[in-house]
Amino acid sequence: MERVASCGCGSVTVRVKGDPQDCFVCHCDYCQKLTGSIGIFASVFREEDVISIEGETTTYDDLPKWPEAARYFCSKCGTSVYWINPTSFPDMRLIAVGCFADPAFPGPKRAMQTQYRHNWCGEFDGAQSFNAYPE
Repeated sequence: MERVASCGCGSVTVRVKGDPQDCFVCHCDYCQKLTGSIGIFASVFREEDVISIEGETTTYDDLPKWPEAARYFCSKCGTSVYWINPTSFPDMRLIAVGCFADPAFPGPKRAMQTQYRHNWCGEFDGAQSFNAYPE
């Protein structure tokens, strides 16, 4: 099965094969500010399962909490499409779940930093909750 993630304007596409290795949400205040949302909803794919990345992206890599990480977003519309974090996720690509725009996409397995979760945001079915980052 092939899945396609794209930015809001359609200029950047990421094609992957199969299901993600992991899906998670991080509610920390830093992830909220990076996304402008209630957290980062990320799917994790092995590099070998990334078929192609097309379109012009801009990289933001001044991430003090994760100095080895980088966020890639569309140069035209600004949508955060994917991230890399070689220390925490070696040989993996984190792709924004929302960029798949697929209601059947697998939900998060873990919800991290729930101490920052907005009180109106409920828990996710089947996801383990962690007040901080799991060890």
